[in-house]
Amino acid sequence: MKKMLALVLALVFALSLSSVAVAEAPITVQFWTVFTGDDGATMQALVDQFNEEYAGQIEVVHSPLADPYTNLSLAVQSGTDIPDIMIGHVERVPKMVEDGLLVDVEFLTEGDVDFANYPDYVLERTNIDGYQYGIPWDFNAPVCYVNLDLIEKYGLESLLEDRMVTFDEIKQAGEAIAAAGESETVKAINYYGGFNSYVARYEELGQVELIQDGNLVIDPEVWGGVVSTFREMYTLGYMVNREDDASAMFLGGNLVFYEAGTWTNATLMQVEGLNYDCIMMPVFSEETALCRAGTHTWMQPENEDRTEETDLAVATFVNWMGAHSLPWATEAGQVPLYKAVTETEEFKACKQTFLADAGISENIKIFQYYYWSTFTSAVDHAGADAIYDESIDVNSVGAAIQQEVDDAIAAGV
Repeated sequence: MKKMLALVLALVFALSLSSVAVAEAPITVQFWTVFTGDDGATMQALVDQFNEEYAGQIEVVHSPLADPYTNLSLAVQSGTDIPDIMIGHVERVPKMVEDGLLVDVEFLTEGDVDFANYPDYVLERTNIDGYQYGIPWDFNAPVCYVNLDLIEKYGLESLLEDRMVTFDEIKQAGEAIAAAGESETVKAINYYGGFNSYVARYEELGQVELIQDGNLVIDPEVWGGVVSTFREMYTLGYMVNREDDASAMFLGGNLVFYEAGTWTNATLMQVEGLNYDCIMMPVFSEETALCRAGTHTWMQPENEDRTEETDLAVATFVNWMGAHSLPWATEAGQVPLYKAVTETEEFKACKQTFLADAGISENIKIFQYYYWSTFTSAVDHAGADAIYDESIDVNSVGAAIQQEVDDAIAAGV
């Protein structure tokens, strides 16, 4: 849906102002995000900085929500409390568009937004039937954090020479810990769990993509091979126990390799004296290494009552945030996508910014599936039990996930 207001734009440009129309009171922009962790503090700091700079013109109200999608559906249905802009997962966009929850963001280019500031191959992810429904904010992905002090203690420096670690090398770490007589208190790796642990490993091991012609296609034996890999780590005593707190173990110097997400980096960066690095999740081999990344994207909810003045204020806000997103890398530990930021030396010096190659590297690809939330839920239901319960047939796990997703789709999820 494109909304044009030539009179307002003419007035704006004639006055040589930003894309914010003149108003007697500040224009309020309601802004929702999914950033409820430590990275949310960085997001709020950016919003505060914007509000200070645009005091008297625009005021952005930031609401971080654990589940903005359900809240948005209810808001659009009721026609009340609809945000003016939000940042969410790119995987959600196609279904949100079909459900009538989003409008295209083309009108924002009448203001300060310029699509040229963002990578084309990421923009394409939210271009549906020729209309642009998203503006990239960042890349996010499961990664592996490495305790460099433990690496040195156990003489494992060679494992990191290529900035990748294989499951066989994880075993070497476990053996070194055992040789030191410390396997009861120190573990080589944790089980991260769910979608983030399985998808890239499945595709690497099977050399086949999970999504084929838009459909989820799981080979139970390949999925079982991934389960067996994790289960072996646990049986050997190299993996944390199910009841252990992997984050606390890593922070306490009792875990060598810590699988988590880029969103965890904000917490680690605040820990004084923590000597760590960030690399790709453990892989089966360097030759077939694969990481599956996602992206957070700006999206604009459907709201017939939103004014052109508010849309122009949103455009100013979105562009300002991109241009000032360096702290999203240096303080929140994430991977912003505004081109001018990704070209800076400060950005390139960050541990996690190897993920900036997502979508253009053979080793780092962007995952997208229409029924993403249904799939992730199904994996979460089955993932951990299969690792820690040896009575479960490993080859039955993938089939159960496939069945749960197929049943949900048939039921009209």
